[in-house]
Amino acid sequence: MCIIALMFQTVPHYPIVIAANRDEYYSRFALGPRVLQRHPIIWGGRDLQASGSWLGVNAHGLVVGLTNRRLSDEQANDDERRSRGLLCLDALRLLRPADVASWLVSETPERYNPFNLLVMDAESALWIAYDGKPEVCWLESGLHILANQNLNDDDSLRVQRARDLIEPMQGWSLHELRPHLERACSDHQDNVTDRETLCMHREETQYGTVSSSILAIKPGLQQSCYLYADGHPCEAAYHDYSYLFTSTQNSPLDSLPL
Repeated sequence: MCIIALMFQTVPHYPIVIAANRDEYYSRFALGPRVLQRHPIIWGGRDLQASGSWLGVNAHGLVVGLTNRRLSDEQANDDERRSRGLLCLDALRLLRPADVASWLVSETPERYNPFNLLVMDAESALWIAYDGKPEVCWLESGLHILANQNLNDDDSLRVQRARDLIEPMQGWSLHELRPHLERACSDHQDNVTDRETLCMHREETQYGTVSSSILAIKPGLQQSCYLYADGHPCEAAYHDYSYLFTSTQNSPLDSLPL
């Protein structure tokens, strides 16, 4: 039950601002932001089980975020299908959101269990939903929130909570936003279910929010921001990985760590 909040073309100088919590079983380990590929350069977290990613940025300024679509009670994930995190990584090898939409048709999405992709650059953004057939929706400027069903799902208490927390921040500068987005991702409420909070703890099933990312992308990537908390964001500190965008681009490719 991951959640991604996208502020698209609403923050001065930063057309893409994302706050995202990744929810997973605690036994499914991952690595934080790093270079995932050299040509083009891709930055993001790495899932150690399947080697894919859930959120990443490439050197062209393309950003891709992934959530799994919730299945009905009659459906079950097919463990033989390709990891959806690899689909996210494949999409990050492309140039523009339109390229991802065109490519996905030929990629035979039926190889994957149901998924959502948010794909964006400074000029355009789209949402791709796959649950039997791919559907593409182009996005307007504004706040968009994606959990495990449809984009901006009015029936999701978690989406509603994210909107309540983040909507008042529209138009703020990045400097003003950063601490408030960190607090939003750490959100807990008393006497409500975990479906109504952004930071999830399910100790009885060893499942919950395992990391949190805040991305602010500027055209050209200079002065872009990448914050990451490894663990429950209500407990784990955010560390600044923004240096990756400049140190990587100015380094010889053959010296970059994988």
